[in-house]
Amino acid sequence: MKSIRTIALIVASTVVLHASGESFDSLVDRMIALNPGLRSEAYAYAAQRESLRSAAMLPDPEIEGGYMWSSGEPGNKTDITVSQSMEWPGVYSAMRREARLQSKATNLSEQATIISARENARILLAEGVYLNKCRQVMVNRMECIDSLLDIATKGALRNEITLLDVEKLKLERLEVLARQTELNTQATQCISAIGAFIGSIENAKDIYNAIEDYPAEMLHPLAIYSDKLDETPEVEQSRILAEASRARSEAERRRSLPSLTAGYHFAREEGTPFHGFVAGLSIPVFSTRGKSEAARLESMAAEARAEQQAIEQRLSLESIHASAMQFKTQYESYHKVLTDSPTPRLLLRALEGGQISMMVYLIESASHNDAILRMLEIQYRYQQAMAQLARYNPGN
Repeated sequence: MKSIRTIALIVASTVVLHASGESFDSLVDRMIALNPGLRSEAYAYAAQRESLRSAAMLPDPEIEGGYMWSSGEPGNKTDITVSQSMEWPGVYSAMRREARLQSKATNLSEQATIISARENARILLAEGVYLNKCRQVMVNRMECIDSLLDIATKGALRNEITLLDVEKLKLERLEVLARQTELNTQATQCISAIGAFIGSIENAKDIYNAIEDYPAEMLHPLAIYSDKLDETPEVEQSRILAEASRARSEAERRRSLPSLTAGYHFAREEGTPFHGFVAGLSIPVFSTRGKSEAARLESMAAEARAEQQAIEQRLSLESIHASAMQFKTQYESYHKVLTDSPTPRLLLRALEGGQISMMVYLIESASHNDAILRMLEIQYRYQQAMAQLARYNPGN
């Protein structure tokens, strides 16, 4: 039969997770390396870059040939023409500039995809840490209830144990068991989410079992994160796309100038060869009507989107940072009170000495246990906010 001192050691034990030797960030790196979606995106972005290389190219040369015959004089005739058409030269410089900017925007989009994937991986692992800590708290609670049931049924306490006390302990045990079942289900769902992220449920189990604790990170002042705001892929990409749109507008404006065609012409008639050149001029009277103005308006829209993106990112950063500060303050307040708190030991001593009833003990100890779970939830919310702030972190 366990003693009250043994129970006190159980309820006062610190939540400690299994140490695997693999850091939180290394687990994130593993998840990123295994993510099939990122591999697919990498191929898609590579295809986009390859397609951009073909932009601003001259049209393919044209070869035309003909053979004409006659029953009389002067006889049959052969014609061959090789020609090359082109836009006004200034169009290609604008198109090449647009292609370079679009390629850079594609690279930034790929970076943003990876950063978002890392954020999701960090949140999934943080959820695993949170669930494991909660499960450990409930394990300690269950051991305490089981020990009290053992003591109560054998009459080892100084105060009188009623049948109602025993029934209350049994009900409390059922509630703890239900909470454990709920947490185990959530842990299974977390493993499934990790498995969907990396494309393997077996590797997901290994990663989940390797989780130790949250990463040790410092929450910096808002100004430090704001300094990196313009360097985020989303903001920089929107700015680059606005520049690309301006280059496209310039290309459309230059397309209002004539396009050119030049080539070589060969003919043979009655055995006599003829050599010469051909030249042509295409005046865009109808084909470009309205396109230049449409491109100019699209350029203005892209600039407005870039400004809006910067505003939205700043507001999002301020909101996330404010939430992180709030959760950090709340967690520190809970941690200061609950760490090495004498409440569990004092309650058990009072119960052992007959100063409080079993009912009072269960109510007060459950309240203390709920406070611990609340502290762990706040810590988890803080880690979620830190995962979102990671893209602005000076250390990244």
